[in-house]
Amino acid sequence: MTQATSGRTRQLPPFHCPYCGEEDLTPHGEDDGGWRCGACLRTFIVRLTGTGVTRS
Repeated sequence: MTQATSGRTRQLPPFHCPYCGEEDLTPHGEDDGGWRCGACLRTFIVRLTGTGVTRS
């Protein structure tokens, strides 16, 4: 899901850890989209790979 801000789109942050489901997330690393879960101590990256993709 994206949100438009002044002509640019940015991805909204995740609300839950994809591994344990907890909400204790903080930004992690130098890459955009990196997150750290304080509950299970895992780190992960959220990246949009495509939207409106059609099969030929």
